[in-house]
Amino acid sequence: MRTFPLRRFFRILRLMWHVLMGVAVTYGVMLPLNKMGYRRHQRILVQWWARKTCRILHLQISSEGECSTQPTLFVANHISWLDIPCLLSTLDAVCVSKYEIKHWPLVGSMAKHAGTVFIRRGEHAAADVAEHMARTLADNKSIVLFPEGTSTSGETVRAFHSRLYQAAIQTHSMVQAVALAYPHAAGVNPAAPYAGGVTLFQHLWRVAGEPAMPVKLTFCTPLPTATSGRRTLAADTHSQIMFALKKSRPTPEKLRRGAA
Repeated sequence: MRTFPLRRFFRILRLMWHVLMGVAVTYGVMLPLNKMGYRRHQRILVQWWARKTCRILHLQISSEGECSTQPTLFVANHISWLDIPCLLSTLDAVCVSKYEIKHWPLVGSMAKHAGTVFIRRGEHAAADVAEHMARTLADNKSIVLFPEGTSTSGETVRAFHSRLYQAAIQTHSMVQAVALAYPHAAGVNPAAPYAGGVTLFQHLWRVAGEPAMPVKLTFCTPLPTATSGRRTLAADTHSQIMFALKKSRPTPEKLRRGAA
């Protein structure tokens, strides 16, 4: 039992050091190279940081399905801030995140310089973000979007807001749903959701106490945008994610077979 708090402290200290290293790399390497016009390194550095974050927190990622290799709007259900390093460790993409993250200590600055698109609440703000996303897709870069607009308990998936799908339609990009799950005998790992008024540190403390946390990414069939409107795309990707989560979620029969 004594190793339990030690594990938490050790992981949190390692993560804090990793964040400081990320800040140093962002300002010491990424920004100078960006100014010189070299941008290929940005993907490499972002994936390095995301993968290291997952290793420190013992997030064990597995995937199913084929990931689109062309500029794509990836849409995923949203359970936790952990979703972001899990997805960026696998995808060559930038994220659309809520504006508040821009002001998180250290991490907000890193996210900004890694190309994150920040969205404020409001109709006009969404239109500006959609234009920014369209420029990003037209520049042959993929985007990760959480169309629920907020994180949830993971027990279900809220309706998808369709407005930002317009960027994919405008640029004739593919749309691919990614079902994100934190498998557990109870259905969703209770340590995973970042919702319900919990603070960031409280959530980190909870996650750091886990021996390991499996994470499953299911890449659904990509959808073309040439013949679909944004509401249809939102509804179809929502259905794809719901189906993938239902198929992978433990059932009483599966649990009984596992215990036998």
